[in-house]
Amino acid sequence: MSQYKYEDAVRQLQESGAISLVDFRQLSYEDLVELLEEIKVWCLYANGKPEKLAKESKKKKKKKKD
Repeated sequence: MSQYKYEDAVRQLQESGAISLVDFRQLSYEDLVELLEEIKVWCLYANGKPEKLAKESKKKKKKKKD
């Protein structure tokens, strides 16, 4: 079984608009914190539109640049 990651959670939110608690538990702490922060920003500034949810982790983008 593959590990559930940030990108999987975002894809699920975009498709269904929801994420189960079981899936939440499978995320690493780092991915969970980042996802919750992204959801807060998404709800506040994007009015909860699924297509505006960031598809890629911001932390991973920073690592790629370095």
